[in-house]
Amino acid sequence: EGLDFFQASVDPDVVYMTAAVREDGTAEWAVEYRVRLDDDNATRAFESVQADIEDDPDSFTARFADGMARTVASAENATGREMALESVTVSAERQTFGQEYGVVTYRFTWTAFATTDGDRIRAGDALAELFLDEETTLEIAYPEGYEVASVQPRPSENRSSAVVWRGPIDFGADEPRVAVAPGAAGGSQVPLLAGVALVLVAVAGGAVLLARRRGTGEGAVDAAAAGATGTDGTGAATGTGTAADDGGEEPPEELLSNEERVIKLLDESGGRIKQQRIAEAFDWTDAKTSQVVGTLRDDDAVETFRIGRENVVTLPEESDLLDDDP
Repeated sequence: EGLDFFQASVDPDVVYMTAAVREDGTAEWAVEYRVRLDDDNATRAFESVQADIEDDPDSFTARFADGMARTVASAENATGREMALESVTVSAERQTFGQEYGVVTYRFTWTAFATTDGDRIRAGDALAELFLDEETTLEIAYPEGYEVASVQPRPSENRSSAVVWRGPIDFGADEPRVAVAPGAAGGSQVPLLAGVALVLVAVAGGAVLLARRRGTGEGAVDAAAAGATGTDGTGAATGTGTAADDGGEEPPEELLSNEERVIKLLDESGGRIKQQRIAEAFDWTDAKTSQVVGTLRDDDAVETFRIGRENVVTLPEESDLLDDDP
């Protein structure tokens, strides 16, 4: 409650909520309502709201604060911690996430959002039983130098200093939860022994190239850019590595490079996807998406072409099939 009020003014295509937790348990929040500007009606609607916000931001922040105050009060009662909602602001601007969006962002401070125990920070109990619909993403960020000690449920993505859940998710009574501590074992960073094992696999197998495409080893991705996994171009493991195609487990999402994540998304999408969809899936800017796709294209791991105004990214096999069509 208190997070959906803005839909009365503009129906957002994406809602992105970020809670950046500080060492004292206070969280700096940003709630972004992203409206896809893909037609004149959506563009005019956003521009109208943008003008209203610029003319009278206080009316928007007042309504948002009223809704969020109820949410904070409910969390306060549930956790037994004294909490406060402070410093609510609003802004509206155009941003690009694969395509152009109108973004209305509310920022505020939520005191005592998380708990602290020595040097450990625990967050999430204030959001117990929160529901994220398919358009909504929740990111809980933590201070640099900290690592994840435990997290529940399994996040959709582990980022550097953040965990991310993408809806639809119906959190349980004890969810979401994330505990972080300086140098905590089992954190989001690659454990030392795992890192050593990866190096040994690479050395034993002579793995200097990463080939994620099906079939031959042509078009492999340079391991220096994408990270070696010890596989050859056929998908079989080299050295002591184990291939996913042979029944081995895939590496955790947080251990994949950006290039590997794109290849995985392509595999899951049948070998072909719009570049815009890549940007949206990983919440990347156009520039970052183009850079990652460009690296893969330069290494012949993917191919690109245009359909109208859309850039399309394919695995080489998919492109070959198109070329073979009569």
